[in-house]
Amino acid sequence: MQLTKPITESAIHTIADAVFAKPDPFVAEAYSEHGRKPRVFNTAADLADYIKGQLASPEKLAYIFIVYSDMGGSPVRRTIHLDPKHCPGQKFRFTWGGFGLISLQLYGSDRLQMSRICSNSPARAKAWASTCPDWSPPDAWNWRAAESHTRRLQRILKKVI
Repeated sequence: MQLTKPITESAIHTIADAVFAKPDPFVAEAYSEHGRKPRVFNTAADLADYIKGQLASPEKLAYIFIVYSDMGGSPVRRTIHLDPKHCPGQKFRFTWGGFGLISLQLYGSDRLQMSRICSNSPARAKAWASTCPDWSPPDAWNWRAAESHTRRLQRILKKVI
């Protein structure tokens, strides 16, 4: 689901509260700043503050990965080695991998991109499984739970934007 309306501060808090409404979420920025470990969020307030800061930045993007304990699989932290030609003075940054990750992308109001919440399907995960042998296999994920959490968050995003 993708939406293009502006995101209000109230909407940011509602979305952050929804992310933490279910038990034991793993919530982290999708891509760390260069040379830093990715931020992991433990409260809705911390997540909301991060989103507000990201939407006020020049990129105007808050990009988060979410995994709930009942989803079965687990995220894998991956290192991205940066090309010094394109990122002078920078050597690395981090991201997360995992077939069942829920992706939350919120864009600032003057961006043409659309805010969205999405996740892989079991069929897509199985098709790509051989390319990521260090990730939890697709069968380790509880796809019903992943789809349920994704739809719940999509409904909330649709209500507030």
